Amino acid sequence: MPEINFEESTSRVARTIKQFVCFKLAAEEYAIDISYIQEVIRVVTITQVPQMPEFCWGVINVRGNVLPVFDLRRLFHLPEKKFDAQSKFLIASIGNFIASFIVDEIVDNIKLESSAIDPTPAVKMKIDADCIKGLGELDDRMIVIINLEKVHDHILKIINTFSKIKGPVHE
Repeated sequence: MPEINFEESTSRVARTIKQFVCFKLAAEEYAIDISYIQEVIRVVTITQVPQMPEFCWGVINVRGNVLPVFDLRRLFHLPEKKFDAQSKFLIASIGNFIASFIVDEIVDNIKLESSAIDPTPAVKMKIDADCIKGLGELDDRMIVIINLEKVHDHILKIINTFSKIKGPVHE
């Protein structure tokens, strides 16, 4: 009788699950990889900085650290909205750069498998397509996954262009 080898396959397809902070801007849901987020704080007094692009509101002081405040609504060309009780600042770290991003409200923390994230659609959007990692599907929700590193690059590019047009920030 021939010998039968019943070897079990030890190779399994690894499921990649990522965790995101989900928030709203203009009634749409967005998310940022939670590994970038240091904390979420309520809206505090913003000190304006002259000659900055309109999406840069100024700076805030968080426990002795002065952080720039960027308005994602303005950056993504969404309609403006006044701060309310739901408005929050996301404090995020991108490499050595720490900044605050204004969001309308925090929805929740979510976990998505990589298979639940579709590629960025090839349609014209108000948001620079590089700034979007994809569209996450969770139950009946469609969530825009933000590529925070590309948003950071986009902000620096605009600020550098803006400062060349307006002149040095400190004159």
